[in-house]
Amino acid sequence: MAIKLLTLNIENERHLERVHAAITEHLPDIVCLQEVFESDCAYLASSGRYDVKFSPSARLPRRIGPDRTWGVAVLTRVPVRRQIESHYADDPAIRVLRKPNDARRVVVVTELEHEGQLYRIATTHFTWTGDGHINEQQKADFTRLERLLSHYSDYVLCGDFNAPRGREMFGRFVEELGLIDHLPASVTTTIDARFHYAGALELVVDTIFSTPEYRLMETRVLEGISDHKGILALVERRVGSA
Repeated sequence: MAIKLLTLNIENERHLERVHAAITEHLPDIVCLQEVFESDCAYLASSGRYDVKFSPSARLPRRIGPDRTWGVAVLTRVPVRRQIESHYADDPAIRVLRKPNDARRVVVVTELEHEGQLYRIATTHFTWTGDGHINEQQKADFTRLERLLSHYSDYVLCGDFNAPRGREMFGRFVEELGLIDHLPASVTTTIDARFHYAGALELVVDTIFSTPEYRLMETRVLEGISDHKGILALVERRVGSA
């Protein structure tokens, strides 16, 4: 039986009720969230009695009260062997987020025990670029991320990659890391025009990649949740790949 995976950039606290409702409706085995406040994790996890692994990327200031910690969260409701948090930004400090790339870039690798097999699910919120084209900061962060991922023989990698499909940076994940992009070719955008500040953008920047040891089934986008569309899929190890 496959593991059900959901990945979603939730845009801070702006869509919490819809995100909570989507998790409650689909009850994935593992949920990978980007742009989440640490203080909201318990509420989101309550929809399925999930365990939470939160990894901070930045602090967001507010007019009254202390800064809030913001980053990547992994919710799980299947047995976890271990979770490894690794940073691939040039500066490991947690800073106040004033510009998109003030965030410390992190990848969280979750190793799950499922039906006697090891599943390795990684998630990240990759480096931002203003026009969607590769820049020097993305290149440097990709090199560091590639080095971290080289320690693992196989994995699924999901999240918001800030790199449109069809352009150079997205292509490097496929060509240099040898990953498979499992989002159907018929999907032309993962930006939800109903909520995104820029409206309708034909950009696929979120996906689920994997090494060849995994196959994904019933991969589809979920709309009407956040400014990015969620991606839901069933993940299964290929026979003989363990």
